[in-house]
Amino acid sequence: MSGSQTSTAVRRHCRPVVRVTALVFAIGAYPGIALADPPLELGPPVSEPAPITAYVIGALGLSGISVAGVTGFLAMNQQGIAEDHCSPTLRVCDGAGRQANETGRTLRDISTAAWIVGGIGVGLSAYLLLTAPSRPNQVALSVTVDGAQPKAALVAHF
Repeated sequence: MSGSQTSTAVRRHCRPVVRVTALVFAIGAYPGIALADPPLELGPPVSEPAPITAYVIGALGLSGISVAGVTGFLAMNQQGIAEDHCSPTLRVCDGAGRQANETGRTLRDISTAAWIVGGIGVGLSAYLLLTAPSRPNQVALSVTVDGAQPKAALVAHF
């Protein structure tokens, strides 16, 4: 009885091998289709430094534009305070008017510089993003046969 059990185990083990062999021959019969022993390992896609730099410069440019908008609004607020506390005909201001004029001029200069930095940052970022070299797409085909079922996988990095 133990002999019949052994032959049954051998038959079960042999059947998938016959299927695998038939699959290998069937795949080999079609030109252009190859069976890869180990799955192809693609490394992580190589990141280019230009897009990262472009994003950082773009973020700084947008921050500059934000600062320019806020300081410009505050400068206009100080201008309104100065108009309330200064006489346009006599060209005389009280203490609050003088302080508002000084603060408004400082905020105006900061706003102008921030607009310049923001514009250069956004423009340079757009230039770097538009002129960055495109990464090549990596595609691999992996066919795995584990004895019972053939498997195919398409691996792509974009």
